[in-house]
Amino acid sequence: MRAAFEEGLPLIYLQENGFTDLAKPGGKRMDACARGQLLILAPWEHHNEKRAIQRGQCLALNEMARVICEK
Repeated sequence: MRAAFEEGLPLIYLQENGFTDLAKPGGKRMDACARGQLLILAPWEHHNEKRAIQRGQCLALNEMARVICEK
């Protein structure tokens, strides 16, 4: 992902933990979002507790990415 980002390739980043009400990317990620290079999505609500991502969540995120890329 880092190599693709540095090359300026378009990326969709799906994350397990959702966004807080005032969340926004910082630095290079903010610039990449503004250019349309980076899209950050979180299909589930934000939580504060530390939890390991589950296999089912990984599979769901992979499926979401596959569907997005087919559009």
